[in-house]
Amino acid sequence: MEKMHEDEMAGNRPDAIRRLAHEFSRARDAAAPQENWLRAERELAVSHEYDTADRDLEQIGVQVSRLPLEAGVMWRLTLPRGERVETWTTGTEGLSLPSEITRLIGSVVAGKPLIPAAPLSDDPGAKRLRASLLAQRQALLEHDPGVRLANDPDNLRKHRVAARRTRAFLRATRRYVESGWLRSLAEPLNELGAATGPLRDLDVLLHHVRVSIDGLDAQDHTGGGSLVERLDRERANAYRRLVETLDSDSYRTILGLLRLPPRLAANIEAIPLDLIARNEFERLAKRVRRLGKHPDDAALHGLRIALKRARYAAELSTLTGKHRLRFLNDAKALQDLLGEHQDATVAVELLRATTVVDSPTAAAFVAGRLAERQGVRRSTITRQLPDAWKRLRRSANRLAEH
Repeated sequence: MEKMHEDEMAGNRPDAIRRLAHEFSRARDAAAPQENWLRAERELAVSHEYDTADRDLEQIGVQVSRLPLEAGVMWRLTLPRGERVETWTTGTEGLSLPSEITRLIGSVVAGKPLIPAAPLSDDPGAKRLRASLLAQRQALLEHDPGVRLANDPDNLRKHRVAARRTRAFLRATRRYVESGWLRSLAEPLNELGAATGPLRDLDVLLHHVRVSIDGLDAQDHTGGGSLVERLDRERANAYRRLVETLDSDSYRTILGLLRLPPRLAANIEAIPLDLIARNEFERLAKRVRRLGKHPDDAALHGLRIALKRARYAAELSTLTGKHRLRFLNDAKALQDLLGEHQDATVAVELLRATTVVDSPTAAAFVAGRLAERQGVRRSTITRQLPDAWKRLRRSANRLAEH
């Protein structure tokens, strides 16, 4: 701590001093938070911004700052149009927000306590990360009503994509942002993914089943209708579980924390987004090299995950130009193919889980799979017949000529 103190103070950077004050205030040997902030600010000669835990002031462009001086504290309120109110307090009275400022911002903070906030970074990478996370939060909110209405499956797809991008952005930058903030988001995002995944899988499967039933033989339509009814019941259960998640504190935590600016981790000055994107692609390339000629389903699913991470890291980066656009387009095309493969894999698992309950149904499921293979076999033979006939006709013509 002493070495870092000397290094940062030597640099005389205001943001570094504020960050050091923030770490100082959270040390294990800290006194009461406000008293410790007072000591940190005085020893390091730094002003600090205050806000609610939900960053209510920041959202409307209001700043409350506390500037420790020789014989007391200066509280400063700065409004969006530049108006400024400053109030001087002496001694230990400087620990509390002056009533003059409290009166002006009372309706904004709605009784929430003001707490010291770690300094915002002006690093372009941190700003881009924040903008990208806010865009995903907006997408979650935009498609939330449609997910609840459940009439258009595309709302759920786009809601899942926003959550998936959020997880990818956080994972890619995990070494550079404050770990506590990151941990607070990780578990709720996992819970959301666990709730949306089953419903999305059933939506995809039901669409495929309904289309496929139309092509079955007439005697199989009754069985097909029974299968759709079972899948519809499973979907209703998955939908109910998802709505419970959307109504939970966990989901509200995601929306609340994504509204806050990400904080850089200790001793981190910038988030190297372009380097992160290159590293993610290198991980993807290594996974491809390890695949072999005949990868199994699990290996292809792992490849799909690595591809998404590389694609979203490239989206987050500041790389520009036609090469970036081509990479993103090619990555999406490959991701779509791998997605189709994963959908097919999950479809088989869901069909088995939905229909197989005992030995007779297990036998029926196997019989269905074997029958489908025979159908593929028939289609393959049917496609080969014209060429076989052409070859036979040519042979017959040659035979006739002799």
